[in-house]
Amino acid sequence: MEKTVERRRENRIRFSWPLWFGYEENGEFFRGQVFDLSRSGVSFIIDDSKCPSVGQHVVTRFSYPKNATESFHMESYYHWSEVLRVKQETPGRCRVAMRLHRRLANDPALPVAEPMAATS
Repeated sequence: MEKTVERRRENRIRFSWPLWFGYEENGEFFRGQVFDLSRSGVSFIIDDSKCPSVGQHVVTRFSYPKNATESFHMESYYHWSEVLRVKQETPGRCRVAMRLHRRLANDPALPVAEPMAATS
């Protein structure tokens, strides 16, 4: 089994939440499904027919968990992003990685860990 080297500088969370992007602020938006998120980047899955190209700057809108408590507070991102990578995920679907032009104000919340059982 090959071991991959983690090149990411920031923690990422994985969650499945809708993301919308478009090429003009008041133009048509396309819906993708978030794959993972950090303070400065997001990746998502989208149909090939709607996939943006590497180097394009797109208006991006999505929500993400602000904290890991049961209250489930959300933050939103609505700003431009740059497409860094596009990878064929499955036939007819691509995974797109983008750099956010404006970093998220807070780290996305990591999932709540299960409490550990007390030992005696």
